[in-house]
Amino acid sequence: MPSITPLFPRAASGLTADWLTEILSSSGAITAGTHVTDLRVERIAEGVGFASFLYRLHLGLDGAGPATVIAKFPTDYPAYQQLAASIRLYDREVTFYNEVATAAPVHTPRAHFAEFDSENGEFLIVMEDVGALENADQVAGLSIDRARAVLAETARFHAWGWDTTPSVTEHPAFLSLDDARMAGLFSAGTAAGWAVFGQHGRAAVPADLENVINDYSASAPHLLAALTAPTTLVNGDLRADNLFFAEDGSHVTVDFQFTGRGCGMWDVAYLVGQGMSPMERDGREIELVRHYLTTLAGLGIDYPFDLAWRQFQIATVVQIALPLSAMMSWDNVNDRGRELLQVLMERSVAIIGDCDAVSAVRAVTG
Repeated sequence: MPSITPLFPRAASGLTADWLTEILSSSGAITAGTHVTDLRVERIAEGVGFASFLYRLHLGLDGAGPATVIAKFPTDYPAYQQLAASIRLYDREVTFYNEVATAAPVHTPRAHFAEFDSENGEFLIVMEDVGALENADQVAGLSIDRARAVLAETARFHAWGWDTTPSVTEHPAFLSLDDARMAGLFSAGTAAGWAVFGQHGRAAVPADLENVINDYSASAPHLLAALTAPTTLVNGDLRADNLFFAEDGSHVTVDFQFTGRGCGMWDVAYLVGQGMSPMERDGREIELVRHYLTTLAGLGIDYPFDLAWRQFQIATVVQIALPLSAMMSWDNVNDRGRELLQVLMERSVAIIGDCDAVSAVRAVTG
């Protein structure tokens, strides 16, 4: 019988026991002769992500194997489908699981199946369910100890990809931060999200930052260009909701749709600035940057503090575009999703003020 794996389901309603039996057998998750006999689909993580839908698949088996797996499909929200296609979000993640996760020093769920259809932009990933671990909450934010642990692993991951030495880091799906398509995202998304934020946002934005936001279409290419070197492979979306912690403090990272090429401070600034509450961060952003740099130095990587700190400042300003872009989904997310958007905007404004980031931006844009 010909393989059915290339004809992967395009929605959760298309998943079948026979198809899951084949892909789980191929990945070694179930032994030959074991079959999926029953399937129950549960939607999960609503209001957490914006570009994809996640489902927990409860499996009945006639032999040994996982009781559940996770399936990830594209969103059906047209604006985010267009966004995903324009900057290759789905292609990036499939490439990451197939070609990076097996080689890089980063703990991820095991992917049983990952395919991207370049003709229509659809994808499907079936992966290990890490739901037994504690999923950190982006609204609550990370503790300082967890932030340090994540930054240490991030430094190891960046060291692996430093100077894009592994050939896979040059894969065309992994866009550079200064790619014109990324600049377009930050420009167009920010402008549209700013209008929604003006109606619904609760964070008070200082006048100097508002001026920067109003000038994004002109400044984004220059700011992103300042965040490209020294170049490594960056996670791109290193936030608390994508982290799962075990009792021993170790963690697993999920969601690699924004993986791309840029400087390491992109991930550091995003985790510290938007992944921690201002109260938990408590003015220790320089300490956390140095912690990351010390880990890198132990791996033989020299990333000068003055350069790293300047890039950290710039990144916090550029990254306010991410929650602003997500603001476009305001009318299509639940209460938890709206609270997440509010929190991200509040933290973005706070970190920009606390590290005097606008001054670093002005040094680039004049």
